[in-house]
Amino acid sequence: MSRTTHATSRIDRRTLLLAGGTAVAASAAGWGAGTGPRSATAAPPAGVHTASRRLPGGTNRPVGTGTTLEAASAFPGGTGYRRMRPGPAWPAVVRTDLADAGGGRDARRTPLGCFVQFTDLHVVDVQSPLRYEYLRGQTASAWRPQEALSVAGAVALVERVNALRGGPNTGLPVSFVMTTGDNTDNNSSIELDWFLAVMSGGRITPNSGDPRSYEGVQDSGLELYWHPGSGLRDADKRAGFPRIDGFLDAALRTVHSPGLSVPWYSTVGNHDRLPGGCYAAGDPVLAGFVTGSRKLESLPGPEGAALWKAVRKGRDPQGEIFKDVLRRYAGRMRTVTPDERRAPYTPKEYVARHLQERWAGKGPAGHGYTAANLETGRMYYTFAVAEGVVGVSLDTTDAGGHYEGSLGTAQLRWLERTLERHADASVIVFSHHTSTTMRNLHPDPTRPAPARRGTAGTRSSPSCTSTPASRRGSTATATATGSPPTATPTPRAPSGRSARPRTSTTPSWPGSSSWPTTTTARCRCSPP
Repeated sequence: MSRTTHATSRIDRRTLLLAGGTAVAASAAGWGAGTGPRSATAAPPAGVHTASRRLPGGTNRPVGTGTTLEAASAFPGGTGYRRMRPGPAWPAVVRTDLADAGGGRDARRTPLGCFVQFTDLHVVDVQSPLRYEYLRGQTASAWRPQEALSVAGAVALVERVNALRGGPNTGLPVSFVMTTGDNTDNNSSIELDWFLAVMSGGRITPNSGDPRSYEGVQDSGLELYWHPGSGLRDADKRAGFPRIDGFLDAALRTVHSPGLSVPWYSTVGNHDRLPGGCYAAGDPVLAGFVTGSRKLESLPGPEGAALWKAVRKGRDPQGEIFKDVLRRYAGRMRTVTPDERRAPYTPKEYVARHLQERWAGKGPAGHGYTAANLETGRMYYTFAVAEGVVGVSLDTTDAGGHYEGSLGTAQLRWLERTLERHADASVIVFSHHTSTTMRNLHPDPTRPAPARRGTAGTRSSPSCTSTPASRRGSTATATATGSPPTATPTPRAPSGRSARPRTSTTPSWPGSSSWPTTTTARCRCSPP
């Protein structure tokens, strides 16, 4: 369309600010959703905040208050348990990897809008029998002392975003929030309901099993875990963790989320689609175990090391080694209250839950997913971000198992067509996995052929330089991704194109429960 082309030509002659993280990304307002070509250029519905551009003289003032551009949490000196304190702000970073920063660029910027990214919220049922906290000795990711507060932390994050007066770089109002996966922890229906209530508003009682008491590792009597209400000298107390009587009762108490005050969109991650975040979906044994009455809380060190190695190396995508461990150590298991609400959900059920009216919140209906996604079971879509700017949400989880990601051939071809169709627009691709974790090529049991596609042997993004479409000249302007939180983005200029430096920051909110993203939206490659 001529309007889109005209808008894009203006964008190409301006610096587009992009920021990632649990953060504000100065990029654009969002509305509309779908998988078809028309959805990405749909007009915004009534009530959606359309981001205005900065007027000459700068009527929009940057707002750093409440973000890490004002202050960031920091550890004081010493070791062991320490209370975090306000520390220095995170500085803005000008990336000059591909080109030098030109003088006077502040005056030439044309901000399109502002959005917030959540990633890896991991709203978690900490009493679930399917959790593998007993691997804590092998990996810190198996269990963390604060996990019982995931719902309360996510609600606090929503409240913080609602209180934000504008973007930290542009001062523009927040137009939408995008989640980039691992919204839930264990592919659990009860976790999905909690997540949707956090985002759209509602009452949440983050308890499962026995409604009258906690049944999890923090009252197990095992020294491997922090027991906040006990005199047990567990490993965490020996490191300085305090005794806090009433902690677990408070953690399970009903909380109310106001819901986000702006529209929000959803991207799926491996913990949303796979039991444990790493085992193939649809296993009846694991489905029966998670809703059942037995929970494993400890494992001999060598056994735990072998199990974790199998997970880490992707050697047990079907969970056969894991199920064998559960069978052999059944005698160690604790009896807990069974709960059918912990049952795993399917991709169609995930989409259907998003489409329910009670979770509409501030919109859009389905939060990116449509009736077409429900019919096909596909969990990827496009949406209009702003005039001349298109958002693409991918599903990078391999249903065949393992926590790393890849794209099915059908989705890759769809992505190529999408990039070609919007060759004159700026495209922002959202996904859970980074380009360095797109190496999982296990066959998808629901679509065993053709083969899945990854980025083995390359650090280029699957949404940019690794697709044939991009080699023909259709590229994504930027990608915003989820875990892992410590990856370093690598800017790349497609062949035959020049690159211009872009300013980027990754502000987040003190006390938030969401990881800063590993955004590759640090530089934008523009036509010469």
